[in-house]
Amino acid sequence: MTWGDAGGARPAGVDPFETLAPLVAAATVRIHPPPTGYAEGEPPPPRGSGFFVAPEWVLTCAHVALGGDGGREGRREVGLTFRGVDRPVAGRVEWAEPEEPPPGGGFWPAPDLALVRLLDPPPPGPEGPGCVWLTERTARVFTREEVAFFGFAEVAGSFVDMSGRCTIKGQMGADGLLRLGNEDEFPAGVSGGPLVDLERGEVIGVLKARRDGRDGGLATSVVQLRRLPDAVGPVGALADDGYQRVVHAHDTLHAERHRDVDSGETTWTDAQIELSVGVPGALSPGQRVELLGLLADLPPPVSTKRLGELVAELRGRPYEGTLPAPRGWRDGLGLLYDLRRGVTELEAVLHYALRAATDERPFPGSARAEERLLDWVRRLAAQAPGLPRRVRIGLREEQDERLRHRAALLRRRPRPEPPWDMEWELLDLPAERADGVDAHALLEITPHGWERGRYDWRVCVVRGDGQLTAIAEDSRAVGPGDPPGPLRAALAEAFRRGDEPRSPVPLHVAVPYSLLGFPVERWRLTHDGPTLGERRPVVVRCTDPAPGAEDSEEMRALRLDRWTELHMGRMTPDILDCHAGCARSLPKQTELIGRDQATVPVLCRTPASGGEPAALHRVMASGYNVILWRREIAERDPECEDFHQGVAGAVGGAGQAGRLPAALWRLREAAAGGSDEAGWSAQLALLYADPRVPPLGEDDFLEAP
Repeated sequence: MTWGDAGGARPAGVDPFETLAPLVAAATVRIHPPPTGYAEGEPPPPRGSGFFVAPEWVLTCAHVALGGDGGREGRREVGLTFRGVDRPVAGRVEWAEPEEPPPGGGFWPAPDLALVRLLDPPPPGPEGPGCVWLTERTARVFTREEVAFFGFAEVAGSFVDMSGRCTIKGQMGADGLLRLGNEDEFPAGVSGGPLVDLERGEVIGVLKARRDGRDGGLATSVVQLRRLPDAVGPVGALADDGYQRVVHAHDTLHAERHRDVDSGETTWTDAQIELSVGVPGALSPGQRVELLGLLADLPPPVSTKRLGELVAELRGRPYEGTLPAPRGWRDGLGLLYDLRRGVTELEAVLHYALRAATDERPFPGSARAEERLLDWVRRLAAQAPGLPRRVRIGLREEQDERLRHRAALLRRRPRPEPPWDMEWELLDLPAERADGVDAHALLEITPHGWERGRYDWRVCVVRGDGQLTAIAEDSRAVGPGDPPGPLRAALAEAFRRGDEPRSPVPLHVAVPYSLLGFPVERWRLTHDGPTLGERRPVVVRCTDPAPGAEDSEEMRALRLDRWTELHMGRMTPDILDCHAGCARSLPKQTELIGRDQATVPVLCRTPASGGEPAALHRVMASGYNVILWRREIAERDPECEDFHQGVAGAVGGAGQAGRLPAALWRLREAAAGGSDEAGWSAQLALLYADPRVPPLGEDDFLEAP
C-alpha cells in the first residue's frame, strides 16, 4: 500500500508523537483571567488550555473561557499566553456554548466549546504561535489508534507543559463527546487543550474533563465548531458568517505556509508527508492543502442544504448524521474520503472541486480564484496515471455545461421584494404542495401528565418524501418557557440543514391542545436575536384534536377534501366569533361542518375578550385543518376592524393555503420592523395540519421510564 506525496510506506522508526508534538506545542495557549489590572510579577494562575485554529482565533472549552462565573456581568475577556509573548494578551470570547454554567454548578453540558479572538494580532512568523491542522472529516469516532493530548499542569506550585497518550474508547451521547481511555491521567490544566490523531496528523477534539469518579476523560469533537451561529441576514461577505470566516483563515494560512519555500519552518503538511498520510487514489497531503486553500478563496456554499445535495450526489447517499451537518467546502470534501477505494474516489474529489468552482454564490467571487481551482482540476486529472480518458472528457463537458447554466442564471434579474404598502397579490410567496409533504423542521413537545412543569421534546428534519431524520431529543425539560440550550442547538441545526437564501425552512410545532396557546414563534435562538416567527414560517399542529375519539370516515374525507380545495387556490376567511367589534357565539357544530370547503375559520376573540375557552377545539373537531386565531394579548385594542380587514387581505392575497405560512412570516417580520400595515397581526397564529400525515404521539420514543 502506498501513501503520501512521495509514495512508499511509513519509514520505520518514525514516531508520530515526536513529529507532531513541536507543532502542537507551538499552537497551544494558556488561558488566564482578564489581563486588565495585573500587578507586576507573575500573572494569575491559568484556568486551562486552548489552541490556535487560525491567526487570532483560539478554540477552548466554554468552562475554561468563561471561568467559574460563566462570564456573567459582561466579563467576556480573557488573558492568553503562548509562544512569542512575555505577558498575557487580551482576548474576547466571541462564542461559547453553553453561555453560562449549569444551575448549581458542576459538569458543563456538551459541546462545552468557546472561540476566543485576540484583540491584538499575535507576533508573525516563526517567533509567533503556530496553528493546528483541524480535521475536515465528519465522524463519530475518528480513530481506533492512539491519540495524544496537550496542555499544561501544575507541578509543585509552578505550571509546566503537559502531554500524554491515550485512546478513544467510544462516544457518549449524541453531542460529539468522545470517551477517552484510562491509559494516562488528565490533570485539570489540560482542559481546553487539543486532542491529536497521531495516525493522520490532525486535531480531532478538545479535551473537556476527567470523568467524575471514573478512569479516563472526555473530549469534544472539533466537528462541533460547526455550531457557530449562522448569519442573521443574507451573507454578503465572508465576515457575515463566523464559521466560514474562521475556516477560511485556517485553510488560507496552511496553504500559504505550504507554498512558502523560503521558510525553513516545519509545517503541518510536512509532518503529514513524513507520517505518510494519504488515501490511495485520492489526495496526498500536499494536494489536499493546496485544494483546501483554493476552496477557501471562493465564497462559501450558498447554503448547507445545497452543499448537502451536492455531496449526496457524489457519495450516492445523503448526510443523515446527528452531528452538525457540513457547512463549508472543506467539510464537504471531508465526506468524500474513504468513499470508495482507488480511482473512483479521485473522480469524486475532482467533480467536487469542479462544482465548487462553478457553483452559485451567496455573494460575488473572484473569477481568478475560480480559474485557479479549475486549473488545479485539469492539472490533477492530467497527471493521474490511472484516470481514464473518459473521466477527463466528462470533467471538461461538465465544466462547460455548468458555466453556461450559471451564466443563464445571472442574466435573470432577481425580483425585488416589494415594500409593505403594496398589494398582497404582488408578494412572491412560496407555496406548499397539495400533492406531497414539503420539507420542514419539526418540533414535537409532549408535556408530562404525571409531572407538572416537565416536558419531552424532539426535533426532526422532514424531507420532501416525508422521511424524518432525528436531530436531537430530550426528556424532562423544565417548562415550557424559554427553550433550553440543547433545544436551541437542535433547532439551529434543523434550520441550517433546510434553509435556502431568502427561503427559510418552515417550522412545524406539534403540541397537544393544552399547549396550542403557547407562543413558540416568540422563542429566540440567541438572547438578542430575532424571534423564530420573524425569521421563518412557524405553524402549529395539534397532536390530540379529538381526545378519546377518532374521526369517522365521513369526517376524514371532509378534512381531505377541504385541504385539497384550500390548496387549489380558493380561500374564504370566515370570522366566527366576532361581528362589528362585538363578541358572538360560535356557530353550532352542524353549521361549522356544513360551511363551504374553501372556508378558512378565523377566531378573533380570546377567553379574556369574550371568546369561548374551547372555541379552537370545536372548530378543529368540525373538520378544519387550516385555522387562524389570535393568541391572548395583554394590552388589546377593543377595536377589531384593522384585524378583520388585515386577515381578509392576507388570506385573499395569499391565494391558497400553501402560501399562508409564508404570509404570516412576512407579517411578523414586517411588524417587528415597525410596519403600521402589519401591526394588526400581533399574536396571530396559524394551525396548519396536513390530514394525510399520520397522527403524532403514537410512537414510543417519549415513553416514560
